[in-house]
Amino acid sequence: MKKLVIVTIMMYTLASSALAQVIVAPAKPISKTTRVLAIAPKPETILLEDILESLCPQTLTRGDREFDGHGPKIKCRIELTLKNGNTEIWAKINFEAKETQQDWSTATGIFNVKVYTTPYGKKITKIISDKFSRTEYVSPPAGFQLIVPGQDVRGPLNTFFDGQAIAGAVLAAHGLPFDAAPAAAAKLISSYMKDNTVTVLPSIEGRLVKFFHIVGDTGGDDISNDNNCKEDTRIEKIEFFPVSVFMTDVK
Repeated sequence: MKKLVIVTIMMYTLASSALAQVIVAPAKPISKTTRVLAIAPKPETILLEDILESLCPQTLTRGDREFDGHGPKIKCRIELTLKNGNTEIWAKINFEAKETQQDWSTATGIFNVKVYTTPYGKKITKIISDKFSRTEYVSPPAGFQLIVPGQDVRGPLNTFFDGQAIAGAVLAAHGLPFDAAPAAAAKLISSYMKDNTVTVLPSIEGRLVKFFHIVGDTGGDDISNDNNCKEDTRIEKIEFFPVSVFMTDVK
């Protein structure tokens, strides 16, 4: 009995000694990392103001001020820029009208027109849809018909656009197939009278402008020498497609 007690005491002592040597590491505080998730901005669709004021080029770079029924060949390019702390969108317009034979009378003009102002307290961080459009064509004579029943339109359309074609993306923006037949594309071109024949046509590149309204030859002196655009070669109107932008609050 005495021997059993001694053995029990020895086992307890050894166990207590071993337990005393156990080092308990202090618990580390749990790291509280705050994960900030960036909220992707949502694009907004805005409507630009169509350009309704007549714009006529006055800079004569060659020849006289008369196209004399020879075209002219028109080139018009529009590009959007942000101004005034990104609270305004302006359209920069480069316009050229050139006679198609000697003496190659040529007029050029650069115009800047404000086409949008953001709501109060907002600014635009980026324009995400097309920011430019351009078109080129040879101004047809008065009474010209692009589509004649029973006639292949490819020849007249090729002449009208001086060998260029409307981009597939532009055709799609007008609701037509990318590879729309020439007869379908030709329906995007029309005309009306406003003192002179105004040709209405789409851009050939860029989905910013829906339609250009342009006067080419007028029958008299075509290139303006004053700010009165009546009876002069001019931009009569420009219609825009809706534009997509990222917008944020002004800080």
